[in-house]
Amino acid sequence: MGVWESVKDFRKYSNQYLAAFTGTLLMLSVAASYGWTSPTLPLLLSDDSPLPITPDESSWIVSILVLTSIAGPVATAWLIDGFGRKVTLLIAVLPSIVGWILIGVGESVTVLYISRALSGISYGMAYSSMPLYLGEIASDRIRGSIGTLLTVMAKSGILLEYVIGPYVDYRTLAWISVAFPTTFFALFLWLPESPYYLLAKQRNEQAEKNLRWLRRASDVQDELRMMQAAVERSQQNRGTFRDLLTRGNRRSLIIILGLGALQQLCGSQAVIAYSQQIFDQVNSGLKAHESSIIMAVIQLVTAALSSSIVDRVGRRPLLLISTVGCAVGTFIVGLYFFLLQQEVDVEGVGWIPLAVIMIYIVFYTVGLATVPFAILGEIFPTNVKAVAAAIYTMFAGSVGFGVSKLYQLISDEAGTYVSFWIFAACSAAFVVFVFALVPETKGKPLDQILIEMHTSTTRSLNCCSGSEKKKPDLQHGA
Repeated sequence: MGVWESVKDFRKYSNQYLAAFTGTLLMLSVAASYGWTSPTLPLLLSDDSPLPITPDESSWIVSILVLTSIAGPVATAWLIDGFGRKVTLLIAVLPSIVGWILIGVGESVTVLYISRALSGISYGMAYSSMPLYLGEIASDRIRGSIGTLLTVMAKSGILLEYVIGPYVDYRTLAWISVAFPTTFFALFLWLPESPYYLLAKQRNEQAEKNLRWLRRASDVQDELRMMQAAVERSQQNRGTFRDLLTRGNRRSLIIILGLGALQQLCGSQAVIAYSQQIFDQVNSGLKAHESSIIMAVIQLVTAALSSSIVDRVGRRPLLLISTVGCAVGTFIVGLYFFLLQQEVDVEGVGWIPLAVIMIYIVFYTVGLATVPFAILGEIFPTNVKAVAAAIYTMFAGSVGFGVSKLYQLISDEAGTYVSFWIFAACSAAFVVFVFALVPETKGKPLDQILIEMHTSTTRSLNCCSGSEKKKPDLQHGA
């Protein structure tokens, strides 16, 4: 009976899963652009490189994508309400397609820079618009699983680059990779626009038609009325940057910007972008690309399981555990590279940094990779949530640019261990930040969280209070 109920549930929500899966092909595509550097940079830096580059140029190839991703939320803010969620997502993928083509035909580092800049724009637009589309098409019951799909597809894109890249020429990899965004574009053309956007544009009949298709139901009037009310509230209470500077919102902004900085300064993006070069220095008995593939698989599996862990354990404990784990992990890896540079015999312990990096990725993925996004959706009022998300994305991108650019420079000039010890020191410092400022919001109604953020002067938002109340929808008014 349980199996049959599950089958009926899947059939009921199948169109929503179809739309979400097709839409998140965009996340796979843009994340693949980020993962592309891991197998490609060692090839381009080698003696028989098809396109010789210097270490400094390699750091620009990584960091330009992060830098131009900052422009993504700006473009999204202009497009998403004027032209719709669907059109915005279709436009978002176009720079990525052009970027892959440029890698396939380019003969200079300058062309690679342009390619990475275009991919960065797609990256920023995708991350600032896809969550809104998914939140608006999903039923309350499956919103969590559909939200998890975004992260899972992104990690799948990185894994695909790690798996394919070491076994093909870097131009061939580009031509294979261009299939991801073009497939998204061809399929997503046929999927529906968000009913929320259509209601906001007074296209009520089309909104009802799209909602019927998404829900696989003929009578959607009750939900349509709820959507209309949410749209009207959103239009009456549009937020601005100035609204973020009120007392409660200012505190929330400090928390979310701190978490955005922590996501980058713990070293995660450097480890993902430079993983094959890092593993090249570790004498673990595995080839560097094999270690990278194992790491990507672990990250994908952990991301798939993370949503249930967040709701069971709570946001604050997971952040503390994740941050401490990242601090300890990067310190140990840094210690290995320090001993290596001091010419200490580490022949028999090469497996230790490999194992520690895998554990580090687990700690990062269950906490820092997911929890800040959950908190972002909970500690801001609906009317400023979009503004806060845009500022968060741009700030995290700015810090990420510094990390990805300076990692290679510091590692070459001072040693890889210095980079990892910097990550360890930053993570350790942010343990204090998380402990002192980040509240626990697990199981609490959104209105209660907002009241406490505006009135409490301490971090202690009791996680038990209000836990039995039904948590309201955090996405409909986004």
